[in-house]
This record gives sequence, structure tokens and C-alpha cells, in this order.
Amino acid sequence: MLKKLDQAFSKVEGFLSVVLFLAMVAIVCWSVICRYALKIPFLQSEELARYLMIYIVYIGTSIGVKSKSHIGVEVFVDMLPEKIYKKVRIFTEILCMLMFVLLFVLSLQMFNHLIMTKQMTTTTQIPTAVVFFCLPMGFFMGIIHYLYSIETMIKDIMHRKEEIEA
Repeated sequence: MLKKLDQAFSKVEGFLSVVLFLAMVAIVCWSVICRYALKIPFLQSEELARYLMIYIVYIGTSIGVKSKSHIGVEVFVDMLPEKIYKKVRIFTEILCMLMFVLLFVLSLQMFNHLIMTKQMTTTTQIPTAVVFFCLPMGFFMGIIHYLYSIETMIKDIMHRKEEIEA
């Protein structure tokens, strides 16, 4: 089940990141055309582009978890024997996942607060809850990726133990 969820989220993340990036580029280009060619400023463009970038960042965070491309100091971990190395990697993944769980809970609380207060953005008058929904969404998808990664690593260790015993 985790594998299917992980794959589904990966597809959604890939699609959303491309669509949102293209929308952001289109908005910025249209803003430039409006400002310099048509002499009509598109006032909402900066705010819209910023919010799209925020969504892209949090979706990208989840993509980074999936592709294991986040920054980390692995000099010492790489020097460890293979048995210890794999256990340290699992421990690291669990710690990172727990951090994402904490951030998910906190961002969900903030999201609920924004829903209750019904705040709106300055220029576009979009509910701020819509803007900040990307935080719990990105952290939740990251948690699913971490869970699948941890499950895969544990299965790999168990499989190798069975091969050694056989």
C-alpha cells in the first residue's frame, strides 16, 4: 500500500511542480508585457508568482525526500561498515520523518487557525489558508516518502539476513 501511495504522490508532485512552474513563468511574463508593452501594471502578478513559488518549494521538499537529494553530512556515515551503515541510515530516515511529522502537525495547526480567522491576502484577496495549505500537503507527502523508504530499507536488511542464513 505504501508503495502505491508513494508512486501516486510522486506522479502528483511531478505534475504539480511542472504546472505551477509554468503558471509562475506565464504570470511573470504577462506582468512584464503588461507593464512595458501595454503600460498597464498587473498588480497581482508579484503576489501570485510568490504564492506559486511557495507551493513549488514545499512540493519540491517532498520530491527531495523521495529522491534522497536533501543536503546531509555523510562523510562519517560513509566510513562505517555496511551493517552499521544501513542501521544508521534507517535511524536517520526515522529522525527526519519525525521532524516532518512535527512540522506537519504544526503546519496543520497554523492552517486550521487561518481557516478560523478567514484572513485574506493583500492584493489578490485569496484566503491565506489556501496559500498556506502547501505546508501540511508537502510535509504529509514527505512523511509518506519517508515511511516507504524506511520500509524498503528494513525489508532489504531482512532479505540480506535470510540470504546469509540460507
